[in-house]
Amino acid sequence: MRQMFFKYRFFIIPCLLLAFVLGWLIVRASPASESDIRRSACFVDGQSALCLYAHGDTVVLASDSVHAEGVWINRHWWWPSCDGRVLTIVQGRSPMLHGHAVGKNNLKQFVEQQADSLGRLLERKVIERKELAYYLRCHGVIDEGYTQIATYASRQNRETDSLKRIVDKLKAFRYTTGAKLFRKGTYSVSWYNARGELQRSGCEPVYTPLMRLHQPVILHTFRLIKPWGTYAVRNVPWGVSQYKKVITVTLSPTAPPENYRAVLAKGTYENHGEHNLPGLFAVDGSPVFTLHGRFIGIVSGKQVKQ
Repeated sequence: MRQMFFKYRFFIIPCLLLAFVLGWLIVRASPASESDIRRSACFVDGQSALCLYAHGDTVVLASDSVHAEGVWINRHWWWPSCDGRVLTIVQGRSPMLHGHAVGKNNLKQFVEQQADSLGRLLERKVIERKELAYYLRCHGVIDEGYTQIATYASRQNRETDSLKRIVDKLKAFRYTTGAKLFRKGTYSVSWYNARGELQRSGCEPVYTPLMRLHQPVILHTFRLIKPWGTYAVRNVPWGVSQYKKVITVTLSPTAPPENYRAVLAKGTYENHGEHNLPGLFAVDGSPVFTLHGRFIGIVSGKQVKQ
């Protein structure tokens, strides 16, 4: 037997390697189970700040709270390569000026409008600061509520000083070809383990141009590893048919812990990207699968995007 193996080793070994590779690819290409689907989703929370970049400096103009969902995803379908990657949707409102989207043609006018608006807010805060300072001069710690008002006044002073710096920068703004608006996302992701306990990890900041609003984006957790017990989806190189029954997964604190607090909902999907999944169970970033467990994409409004 050994002699026969050595005689045909240059044929047997490649065949064994080929069989191993084919078996591995079949396993990697297999669809997700119901348990896998439930373990693939996560919450995405944080802030999406509208920023202006000009003259080598960045100014935060506004900030929106974000509460969406995402899905753990592999970089390559044929290899476990999640490394803490989460696919979600870029959140935030698109800035408008007189009913038109802000671009290079009207960026200067938009900045002037923001400077005027924030300037009026600064005037009100300066008046409030003076009133609080007067109160603190006329009262002492023996007066009821003095400590709370002093804490509030200290916070207002910091906010007023920060707002003044922003207004000064906006008033000094001079349009150049390098000036631009973008979104800075500061997020954290959270998920439920097998006991129904919420786990959390911070993410690296993500910077996206305004044209990418409501489009898919990859977040990277600080740990750069897939959490134990979660499932990372795979984007296989072949697509889905034109019209399919699909399911989406949404996390809910009230769902049973043995199901990773995940709720599954059914709907339909068409090849041009539209779905009719119920809005309550199809929030932005919710992963969408075929009934057989093949990952399709994530929800963005009434669209499914990858």
